[in-house]
Amino acid sequence: MTKITNFATESNYFNFNDLNSEDSSINYSYFDGWNGLEIFKFKLIKNDILTKSFINFKIKNAEIKETIFVTTEGKLEVTLDDKKEILKEYDAVNFFYEPTEYQIKALENSTMYLVSAKAKQDKNKDPFFFNFKEDVRAKDLWGGQCISRPYEGGEITLVLFDLKAGFKFEDKGHKNEQITWLIKGEMSFYANNKHEKLFLDKGVDIGPNHLHGGVSNGAVGFDAFFPKREEVKYKKNI
Repeated sequence: MTKITNFATESNYFNFNDLNSEDSSINYSYFDGWNGLEIFKFKLIKNDILTKSFINFKIKNAEIKETIFVTTEGKLEVTLDDKKEILKEYDAVNFFYEPTEYQIKALENSTMYLVSAKAKQDKNKDPFFFNFKEDVRAKDLWGGQCISRPYEGGEITLVLFDLKAGFKFEDKGHKNEQITWLIKGEMSFYANNKHEKLFLDKGVDIGPNHLHGGVSNGAVGFDAFFPKREEVKYKKNI
């Protein structure tokens, strides 16, 4: 597997297609950010099975990390101890701590992302299942030009965004690591004077306090933050 680990704190672009695994029967890509935020993309074929042992082998120190799975297409079955849950488009599950045992089976060809970072282990929190579109309240920003659905996890903030064509934005930066990637559409983006176009599978890891922004050509994707954002607009929204 090709792997990128950014020990420096520069803003860097990446493409999941350039990071495809070469060491597994499961099709996945992996990006490791500068502050320990990890993003996996899984392209699962019907009947593929992800087990806890497989995930633990791929994630460094998985036993002390918060892990969020989110499905963007297809249909998955999560078996957690003796319970089963179905994940469809925009369904997600947050493991605040490492469960005793679990597996994820593709009931049809599916795409799923895994977001992980070191977190305080809270075994009083059960795995939390939710849907970004149905359960996370949409925040209508800029007169409908930006629809944001922020989920506040234990130590991670994960935001589903929908930017209308022509929407222009700029952020002066923040201390939190931010990894942004698209699942639909495209946009022109800049981070710390590095300009590139984002599209399906193309993402960016934004350095600390780096000025960043862009112009959307109609873009849907995710922002993952670690540690989680503390501003009110990112707080409990579910």
